[in-house]
Parts: sequence; structure tokens; C-alpha cells
Amino acid sequence: MTANEPPNPYAAPDNAGPDPAQAPRPSRVLAALTSLVAYPLVGTGLFILGRRRRFAVWVTVGLVLGTAMIVGVRLPSAKLFMIALAGLIGGAVLAVIDTALARPANGLTGGRAWMVAIAIVLIAKGGALAIRHTLVEAFKIPSGAMIPTLRIGDHIFVKKGNADVGRGDVVVFEFPLDRSTDYVKRVVAVGGDTVEVRNDIVSINGTELPQAEIKNEPNPCPAETGEEGCNFARETSGDRTYTIMFAGRLAPDAPRLVVPEGHVFVLGDNRDNSYDSRKWGFVPVDHIKGKATLIWWSKQLSRVGGRID
Repeated sequence: MTANEPPNPYAAPDNAGPDPAQAPRPSRVLAALTSLVAYPLVGTGLFILGRRRRFAVWVTVGLVLGTAMIVGVRLPSAKLFMIALAGLIGGAVLAVIDTALARPANGLTGGRAWMVAIAIVLIAKGGALAIRHTLVEAFKIPSGAMIPTLRIGDHIFVKKGNADVGRGDVVVFEFPLDRSTDYVKRVVAVGGDTVEVRNDIVSINGTELPQAEIKNEPNPCPAETGEEGCNFARETSGDRTYTIMFAGRLAPDAPRLVVPEGHVFVLGDNRDNSYDSRKWGFVPVDHIKGKATLIWWSKQLSRVGGRID
């Protein structure tokens, strides 16, 4: 343009910025993956897309349901736990779908988006790890020593802590002879008790634990035991009444012993097929990880959500 020419009204201004259509857009794929991997903290990928309000709503829903699930395990309340677990799983699925379909709005891009995604996942997994160590932990049952209460393959939740462990509680503990291995048994005597097991009858402080035989002809054994005939009884210890099983042969007796303070004496509910205190002694209370409360998954669906008595 020469000095005598008028300005062109259609010319782009000299300070025009980049074309918004060409600007980087937040990745829905990264956001959806973040929402998926950060479970149980649901819907977190929406933060990357700039959808802050929806992010806050989903995270609040996840925290409320997660808290309800933990409360259900620790009470224990099977109904509360199952409702919260179903809600958390369903919410996680819906949150991932919502994230994948959400339209980005001033979200994060490039390296910043990846840094935020990694931070969110680390926070979620760190929180889950803290809960596992202090409140609730999941375990899988590998053996039949606690049949019929717990079956092989049952997945259980444990209320962490050992301060209120008492007679009749089912506990998970570090095996005294190898603390890298976890065992699950039932406490039948605590520190200061005198305990004796003779002919499959347990005596605590000179009093036999009541046993009421369950009559059922025939009495088939659970398939995983490999036994042909079993007897079942309802035993009461402390404020707990539970079912125990005998496979038709007597397990070794335990002589009269005084349980040291700070220790417990444990037995398996499968009394004739359990490697327990009758053979290797007492469990220090500080080895106990917590009390088993609920079955959250099992090959037998009818057992899912069952309370552990």
C-alpha cells in the first residue's frame, strides 16, 4: 500500500492472535483414562476438560459412596455396604462415559494435562493405600481351614485394628512363624484365659463352649474338602454363635494352657483340618491386622454381601 492509498477495511489487524480453530484442544481420551484409572475417585478426568462443576459433583458422589462402603464394612452392615458398592461401581462407569462425551471448555492441554492426570491418579491411589492400612483391607481365602464360615476363593473385607479383638472374632493376622504370610482364624481365648481342647471340645477357664449339633441327613461335605461325610455344630464363644465342621476324625488335642497377656489362641472352623494354635501356639495381638466382617465376592453368588459371624 502506498502513502496515498486509503486503509483496507478488510485487512487483518497486525496484532491478530492465532486462529482459535487451530488451538490445541484437551484430550478426551486422556480425560477418560484418568477417570478410569483414578477409581474409586470417579469423574476426575473432567477437570482436565475444564468441566470443573461436573468434576466436583462426581468426586463428591464418589467420596460419599466410598465413605458409606467403609462404614458398612466397619459396622458391619451388609446392606449399607452392598448399596454403596453397587453405587460406586455404577457411578464409576457413568463417570467414565460422561467424561468421554463431555465437550472441553478451557481445559488443559499438552504436558500440563499429563502432569495433572498423573497427580490425580497418585492422589487417588495414595488415598486408597492409606485406607487399606488404617481402615479397611481386602483379602482372598486360599484354603479350607475356615469352612464352613469361609470358603476357598471367598473375597473378604477386614476392619483394620486389633484394639477390640475378643472371643469369637474371625481375625486376619501375620503368621507368628513367618510374618510375611497372612492367616485367618477364629479367636477362642484371649490373654489370661485358661484354654483346653479335648476331643474337639473347647474349654475356656474350665467351662466348655456350648455346641449344638446341626442334624441333617445326610451331611455332605463341601466339595473342596475332599471328605465324604461331615458333621456340623453351632458353637458359642463370647457374644458370637457360628457354625463349625468336623470331618469324622479327631484333630490333635491341646493341653490345658494359660494364654499369655497380649496374645490370643485361635482355631479354624474346619476343626479337623486346620493348622492353628493347637500346633504352633499363640498369636501376639500386635500381629493381628483386623477382624473379618463381610464377604464382598464369592464363586457362590448367594454368599456375596454375607456378614461373617
